[in-house]
Formats: sequence, C-alpha cells, structure tokens
Amino acid sequence: MLRTFILPVIPVLILSCGGQESAANSSAVVNIPLEESGGAAPASASRAGEGTTESSSNFASGAVATPPASHTLDSVQAQPASALVLQPGSFVAKLDAWHRALEEERSALLRNDGSLSTELRGFAGIFTGSADVYRASLSNHSSDAFGPDFQRYANAWASSGLQALRAALASGPVGTAKMVWTDALMELSLATDDYQTAGASLTTVIADMLAAGYARERVLELTKQVNLVGRNAAMFLPATDYVVTGGDSYWKICRKFRDQGLIAPRGWIAEFNHKSNYSLRADEALKIPTAKLELRAWRQSRLMVLYADGVPIRIYPVSMGKAAKPTPLGAFTFGVELLEEPIYYPAGGSPVPYANPDNPLGERWMGFEEDRQYGIHGTNSEETIGSFESGGCIRMHNADAKELFELIAAGVKVTIYA
Repeated sequence: MLRTFILPVIPVLILSCGGQESAANSSAVVNIPLEESGGAAPASASRAGEGTTESSSNFASGAVATPPASHTLDSVQAQPASALVLQPGSFVAKLDAWHRALEEERSALLRNDGSLSTELRGFAGIFTGSADVYRASLSNHSSDAFGPDFQRYANAWASSGLQALRAALASGPVGTAKMVWTDALMELSLATDDYQTAGASLTTVIADMLAAGYARERVLELTKQVNLVGRNAAMFLPATDYVVTGGDSYWKICRKFRDQGLIAPRGWIAEFNHKSNYSLRADEALKIPTAKLELRAWRQSRLMVLYADGVPIRIYPVSMGKAAKPTPLGAFTFGVELLEEPIYYPAGGSPVPYANPDNPLGERWMGFEEDRQYGIHGTNSEETIGSFESGGCIRMHNADAKELFELIAAGVKVTIYA
C-alpha cells in the first residue's frame, strides 16, 4: 500500500550536527506522495517513510558483496562457510561448532560433551576469566589437537604475549584457528584495556563471522565488547583540541567543525569526552574526534554496525523490508532530514502524530539523501525487530534509534549489504 508522509519543516542548520538545538518546529507541512519519488521534491519539504515497491534509486536492486574491512589485523577475510571444508567429527570441526554456538550453548557443550578435548576446555577459559590458567598450561605441554595453526597461535601467546599473538595472526591463513584466536585476542586486549587492539580485532571478527555465515544472534553477542571499545575510543582514535568559549553550544561547535569539513555529531563528541550530558562551561577543554563515521547494515543478517575510522563503536539488531518491499542495497548518505518527532501520514488517512502508538515510525527519522523515501527509524512494535517486516526502511528498537540519532549527522555514509 502506498503511503504518504508529512513531517514538519525544520531548518537545515538545526539538523546538520545530529540532534536538535531546542528550536521550535515550523507548522508548515508539504504533502508529498511517495509514488512520485522519482521527481525532485520541493526544497522546503521534509518527508519520511517506508519505501514503495518500485524505487527510482540507483541502489534499489542487485547484490553488494561484503568488502574487505578496514583496520583489520590483515587484509585476508574469512571464506564463506561452505568453502571451509572440515572433517566431520574432527577436533577442528568441534572447535568451529563451539565457536559458532551462542554463549549459553557453548557453556553447555563444555559441560556435557565428554568428547571435547581438554585443549578446548582450556582455550574457552580465555572467554570466562581463566586465561592465566590456560596460558600456564601451555608452557607445560603443547597440543596439536586443533592443527598446526592453532598450536602456532597458542605458542606465540604463551611464550611472548599479545604482540606476538597479533603478529602471528597477521601472517596466518584463513580458517577456524585464525577466527577463534582473533576473537581471543579481542578478549585478552579488553582485559588489559588495550582498546586499540580490541577494536581492530573486533573489526576482523565481525567481518569474518558475517562472511563465514555465523548466526546473527552470535554476532550480536559482541554488543558488550563493541560498546566498550566505543566508549573508550578517545584512548586511540584521532582527535583535535578545542577550548569552549562563552556562548558556545554543541550545535555551534558542530557547525564550526563542519565548516572545516569534519562531521562530529554532538553525541559522539560527548561520548568521546566521557560526558553524560550536553552541558558545557567556558574554558572547558574538549577533544573533538576526527575519525570518519560510517554505518554499515547487512540485510540478510538484520544487523547494523556504526564504525569510526573502521573500528566498530556500536552494533544494533534491526528489521529489514518484507519480501515484497525489500530494503534497497547500496551506498547512501544521511541527508538533512534527521527528525526527532516524525509524523506519519498514511495514504488516504488522517495524520498519525509523533508518540501515537499507531505511528510506525516510532522514535526518530534518519533519512537517506539519495532516495528520500527510505531511511532508518524506530518502531511502534518492538517485538518485531529482527524480522523482515518493514516497507523497505531499516527499523530499530526505539532506544537504539534515539542513541544512533545522537551519534550520526548529515553527510555520514550508510552502506547496505546483502
């Protein structure tokens, strides 16, 4: 069913830095039917909504392959699961199955499967707080149950620590051993507050899990680790110094740096400086992050990751378009239509205001510049997140949509993969 969306016109300057600078919305609205999306919209119009079945976008169809992830430990990506042939019943196959399982299932496998090797039980200790015990055991014996690559990584870590493990992984071949030890490197780095190495490891692990066909729920189990890296990004990502002057606000600061070609949304600045609110004081020293923000979404996996200079700082479960109205693939850019209180106008019906339980846009609207009928928004049915049920847009939990809204701004790139 075709739908028409009408949203209040909001000054472009208010939208340019993410969030809103406490300005009143204009009462003017422009009614733009989505079936006319191929034409140019009036310059003053703000609209948002689920895509129609046929889109004029150049990105509406066709597959997009997952590209090499930037800031990975090396340039080699995991092969698809079907390309990694494992001998059924072998210890390597058991290692692969264990690593693919969800956390609760991994624990149950270790408790109940007597055929699992002592080596795997020891290795699993890296993820449960017993890394030192396993490392000590490696100095007393060397097991090749999982093959020579696994043994090489284990020996490198046991004898020379994390730097040696990272170097070994950088030259290692694609396979299960490399996957699990890169995941282990991430956990070990977080335990020592080495967020730079943890971030690089997470980039590789997420890309490789998706390429190797891991379940979306397994990838989403990395949420805690991704958030931890994001909230400590100031320890390793680039930034420039700024001293707050009298009369400054986040909007003014964002605007100053945007004029210099830097997109630094207010939520990202606040988090980068470990601030819990948007208050500022004169002469306060801030670090303005200069890392490039980018959002990537995977349609089939129904998840989305926000990156800063290629390092994941947020990961979200999302919903994608239903079969009849699939979410378009390709490269997009957030436009100026970043709205806090979207209003929904169903075709032929009465407008559904913001906060009304019948408004399917939920919290926030983050529209795409290239095809303005599509965007990212909240929902009025939280329980459906993770399914294929939208009209082509990407839907999020409302809390996630509100958080993301503060972390992005007009000009941030969005890539949607198959």
